[in-house]
Amino acid sequence: MIDTAAREVALRFLAELDEAAPGLVAGLHVVGSAVLEDYRAGHSDLDVVVELSGPVDPAVLAGLHTGPGTAVEAVYVREGELNGRVEDVSDGPWANLGVLNTTERSFQLNPITWLQLAGPAETLRGPAPKPRADVEAAKRFCLGNITEYWAPVLDGARQLLATLAPGADADPKGVEWVALGPPRLWHTARTGEVIGKSQAGRLAAARWPDLAAELGDVLAARSGQNVKLTARHGNAAVQLGERVLHELSGAGGTVS
Repeated sequence: MIDTAAREVALRFLAELDEAAPGLVAGLHVVGSAVLEDYRAGHSDLDVVVELSGPVDPAVLAGLHTGPGTAVEAVYVREGELNGRVEDVSDGPWANLGVLNTTERSFQLNPITWLQLAGPAETLRGPAPKPRADVEAAKRFCLGNITEYWAPVLDGARQLLATLAPGADADPKGVEWVALGPPRLWHTARTGEVIGKSQAGRLAAARWPDLAAELGDVLAARSGQNVKLTARHGNAAVQLGERVLHELSGAGGTVS
C-alpha cells in the first residue's frame, strides 16, 4: 500500500503533468520505496512509471523535473506497453536527479521494475498494468548489476575511504547508498522478492552480525535520527558489499 505522504507527492505531480500536457497521461503507477514500506518524506525520491497516450514535447516534461525540491523519478512509456515484457517496451524519456534524459534507455526498464508493477505497485490513474514478470530474469539482472555496477563502485569507495581516518565525517547519502544497495540485490537474487532498502539493511545485519552496529546507525540516519555517519560506517558498507559480491559470485554460492 502506498505511503500517505508519497501519495500526496504523486497526486501533486499528476496534477502538474495534466496541466503541462492535458489529456496525455493515460496511466500513472507508483513503484519503489513508496510501495515497499520504506518511503521517508523529505528524504526518499518518488518513483513512478507514466503511460502517455501520445507524443509529448520533452521540454514540457523537463520543466516538471527541474528546480529545488524535485523528488520525482519518472519513466515515460507508451500507453499499453506495460502489458507485456520489459524487453518489448520502446525507449522513451526518463527523469533522474532533476534531469530529463531522451538519448539513452532508462535503467528502470528492467525485470525488477516489472516485478513491482506485477505486485506492490500502486496505480493512481488508468487500469492496473498486467506485465509479464519474470522472476528468474530478475535474479539474473541482480547478479549482473552487482558485478557490472556495484563492483566498480565498491572499488572507488574503498580507495576514497582509505584516505580518511575512521572517525572522519563521511557523506551520509553516499554511505547509505553503498550500505543498502547491494543487500537489496542479494535478497532478490536469492528469493525473487523485491524489498526496500531498510528491510535489506536489517536482513544484512542479521546475516552479518559483526556489521550490525554500523548498519543500525545507517538505518537510524535514514529514518531521520541525528546520527553521524563516518568513514567507519563507509568501510563497513564496503565490507558488506564485498561479502554480497562474494556470496553471489559463485565463490560463496550461486542462484538458480
